[in-house]
Amino acid sequence: MANYIALLIPVFLLLIGIEWWYSYQREDRRYHGPNTALNMAVGAIDQLGALLYMFLLYVAMDFSKQHFQMVEMPLDWRQWLLAFFAVDFTSYWYHRCSHRVNFLWAGHVTHHSSNFFNLSNGFRTSPFQGLFRIPFWMLMPVVGFDPLLLLVTFKVVGLHDFFVHTPYVAKLGWLEKVIVTPSHHRVHHGKNDLYIDKNYGSFLIIWDKMFGTYQEETETVEYGITSAYTDDSPVHAITYYFKILAKQWSLTPGLWNKVRVWFMPPGWRAEIHVTDLSKPLLVEANRLSKKQKRYAIWLLAVGVCGFVLTLFAYRLYAVFLVGYTFLFSVSSIVQGALLLNHGFTNDIRFWEKFRLFVLLLFVFFIVDIHWVIGLLILLCLLLSGFMWWKWTSPGESQTWGDLR
Repeated sequence: MANYIALLIPVFLLLIGIEWWYSYQREDRRYHGPNTALNMAVGAIDQLGALLYMFLLYVAMDFSKQHFQMVEMPLDWRQWLLAFFAVDFTSYWYHRCSHRVNFLWAGHVTHHSSNFFNLSNGFRTSPFQGLFRIPFWMLMPVVGFDPLLLLVTFKVVGLHDFFVHTPYVAKLGWLEKVIVTPSHHRVHHGKNDLYIDKNYGSFLIIWDKMFGTYQEETETVEYGITSAYTDDSPVHAITYYFKILAKQWSLTPGLWNKVRVWFMPPGWRAEIHVTDLSKPLLVEANRLSKKQKRYAIWLLAVGVCGFVLTLFAYRLYAVFLVGYTFLFSVSSIVQGALLLNHGFTNDIRFWEKFRLFVLLLFVFFIVDIHWVIGLLILLCLLLSGFMWWKWTSPGESQTWGDLR
């Protein structure tokens, strides 16, 4: 499955690049460099987490099948067809619950917290969303579905989710009545009063029409979430609402109310004396020189290439080699996103030096395991060190946010 994802990521990146270029030509500011970099960093963390949660999902569904299966179903085209509807139906209810139950929303809010809506949002998914999905998917093997078939169906149907994250595709005529279109999904990402908690469907829009959550796109969409949130870092994007819930839990009186904090809908409050649980962090101005931007973009490029290659070939090499290359790739992407969102603060300078030192310390073990990969990574680290020394000294600043 990871090889399949590795083949698709370059295609997705190409489509993002084309849409970004189109946005630049139109001067409509649908893309923002730091935001797109942060989306990619969150996506890299999620794909790393997927190695664990997809395995756990299969194990959980297989356990459910072995111990609780009530119906036998032949493994033929009919099961594939039924699995498509079952996966999409389950996705609808999981998605709907993720907007109405606080701890599930904490895992899903990462996807909604961006104030920009474009194809790169398809990468902006928390690994907690994958973990929280497991109990819902365990129900399908009970009625006879094969766990492996469900996983394949889920990944194939999930491809559709990427393509609906675009502001440029208008309404699609009769298709609007059957499948989830970009117009439907723009509504879902809106924080307009009219659009909140609407259009939960994954592939088919019929579930929303059946269960009363359908809304047509009738007014300009304002993207993001209603609480005060500022893009800060990939980790903050993933843990943001968990921190709010933890703070609310600590301030809420009574054991029963503390339990309810995690299971009530977003926005629920017991009688607590707090003005704003979601007060955003103060983020330093992200002013970068042109050379500093080049360094951050270099980290993103190296990280994405390394991540794709690792996904494609991870089964061929030793665990230590795969773990190191994932660490090298994901840390490069995350650090690039941090630099573009924060600038070269003292804390970030320290952590980048520490990251390069640790990676360089262990790269010689990689050379012993596979000298070609080891030398390539060593070359990237030496180039990074050289660019860090030459390009990241304080100089003439320019705000990256001015670039589309």
